[in-house]
Amino acid sequence: MLSNLSPISSRPQRLSDQVYETLCDAIVEGKLPPGERLREAEVARALRVSRTPVRAAFAKLIQQQMLRTNASGAYYVAEWDRKTLWEIATLRAALESLAFSLAPQNLSQEDFDYLEGIIRQMEEMDANPASSDYKRMAQFDFQFHTYIWSRTGHDLLEQALENIKPQAHYYMYLTRQAGQVDYAERHRILIQFLKQGDRSQANEIMLDHILPSAEKAIAWWERRQEEMAEEQELTE
Repeated sequence: MLSNLSPISSRPQRLSDQVYETLCDAIVEGKLPPGERLREAEVARALRVSRTPVRAAFAKLIQQQMLRTNASGAYYVAEWDRKTLWEIATLRAALESLAFSLAPQNLSQEDFDYLEGIIRQMEEMDANPASSDYKRMAQFDFQFHTYIWSRTGHDLLEQALENIKPQAHYYMYLTRQAGQVDYAERHRILIQFLKQGDRSQANEIMLDHILPSAEKAIAWWERRQEEMAEEQELTE
């Protein structure tokens, strides 16, 4: 529902990027539910911006499969299913495997110090689950992983991983809803792997890192879909 959107505030960021991030967050958090139609003019009015940045944001969200269009060109929030969720998880695991097989040879002690700093911030959040904010944890998670991607020396791989970041963000939200996860410990395991530099284990380490939490997230999502269907029946 567009009433869940807050007007865009003035920030040192491109307006289209602000609109994109606002819409992406709203989709991930269910404020804009699957199947809801979005109109440029209405979104622009709700965010108090012109239609130009909204149009640019829509184009990016379509590319990342967060929005879809029909034959008449109308925009709708994408409707996901179990198959799509599982494909995203396994695709990310495959891409991350390649990233973690390429990055170790390019990492210095300074790089490891930086990654350790991110993990310390994760630890602070894990130690206070009551005040934990999945958005901040997602920020730390992406900060960690995008840093690794930047050290692969593989531009197309980095671009491919950037393109599925919104879906990974959605998984972070689902995982957080499904229960507490020790993000710091899971990322310490990744650092140990990177330090050892055993490229042959990259696929196994990333499957262990991504798929178990993906299975829990999908299970929670399926339960939530059933609950929502029951709630809908009661209101009819």
